[in-house]
Amino acid sequence: MLFHQPKISISRFKKTIVCVATFLALVTPPCLLEADALPGNQVGKAVALLEQRQYTDALEVLHALEKSLSDPAQISNMFAIAYLGQGYQLLARREFSAARDSFRSGRSYNEEDVRLWRGEAMTFYMQGKYSAAASLLDQAIGIDPENPRVYHLLGKAYYADGRLSEAIDALQRSLEYGGGEDVAAFLDKVRREQQIEAEMQEEYRGHFQLSFEDGEHASAVASEILETLEDAYLEVGSELAYYPDIRVPVLLYKHRDYVDVTRSPDWAGAVYDGKIRLPLAGMRAVNKQLAAILYHEYMHVMVHFMAGRNVPVWLNEGLAEIAGRRINPTPQADLTAAAVSGQLLDWQILASPFSGLADDRIALAYEQSYSLASFMVESYGWHNMRELLETLGKQLEWSVAVAEVYREYGLDWPAIQNEWQAGID
Repeated sequence: MLFHQPKISISRFKKTIVCVATFLALVTPPCLLEADALPGNQVGKAVALLEQRQYTDALEVLHALEKSLSDPAQISNMFAIAYLGQGYQLLARREFSAARDSFRSGRSYNEEDVRLWRGEAMTFYMQGKYSAAASLLDQAIGIDPENPRVYHLLGKAYYADGRLSEAIDALQRSLEYGGGEDVAAFLDKVRREQQIEAEMQEEYRGHFQLSFEDGEHASAVASEILETLEDAYLEVGSELAYYPDIRVPVLLYKHRDYVDVTRSPDWAGAVYDGKIRLPLAGMRAVNKQLAAILYHEYMHVMVHFMAGRNVPVWLNEGLAEIAGRRINPTPQADLTAAAVSGQLLDWQILASPFSGLADDRIALAYEQSYSLASFMVESYGWHNMRELLETLGKQLEWSVAVAEVYREYGLDWPAIQNEWQAGID
């Protein structure tokens, strides 16, 4: 995941509970109220719900209690904690607008809790709105100027937005204030990339920002690449009915630099890791092969923003292959041979990165993934594929998500596999 739900500590509210209960006992004749209806008991109930991470229920109790207190500020911190927890639960389900509302509501009770600022910033970061995320994090730093987690996320937002120098500064600050090995490793990665990308030119169009090393060939092909990616934005978007408001970084490298930056295997023609990365390799124009790669990588962008990381690799690659093969169809010889010989790859293996496979199984992995993804789209429609991605984005387990989306067809994951295999045997 891109975030960790903060640890919620309730111990500091013990004094609040005692004070509220004591106050109510002094001013309310006990004979006038049932014991369970006492607001002091309600505070205890709210604390119990917070400890159980039932934040929405806790908020209902707190809002009812708020009306009965002469000084509601006594439970402001409890409100902030409840909204913080609710916000992260909503964020885990990719309900970004609702999560933002929750974090903002929490800030109305405790403006000084930077976790609420960071949570809201995360909602923008996960939607690709990196400048908005950075703006909120800058404000959080004004409140807590030595918070390593805020600087870490700020560095990631700057990095994703192509502002590498600012990303390095933020990550260095995170390390100074206690950031761990993950921060140090990310900082090294950003520094390596900055050395290569410092002299790159940039060109923008629509939803894409292209960076490339100056040269006759790169300059000539840059505009065509941007046009092709905009076509992909519209065409792939129309299939999934999704047009994200983003600007995707795209980088063209010399082959040596591409290997140094991506650390990708030789069979990877391009990489999407938050940025689309391509080896220049003497390209002079966008031919069918390059266009297919661009469509392929843009589908990865779509899957990333629709479902996050909760997607089996085979589905991610299969959808990307659908996009690319439409531009540049290629045969499926490995799939045919594997089906005949009974040597198809196990789907559990294909749920993990293909880099773990032997080189002679890579072609089959892509063909098999494409075949099943195509079968699902052609048999049940793009609208169900969109729903599946969105359901996975809410962190449902794979088999549960499939059963939920394809319930109207009476299908679950094993049934879909069986139907697909019956069609290729």
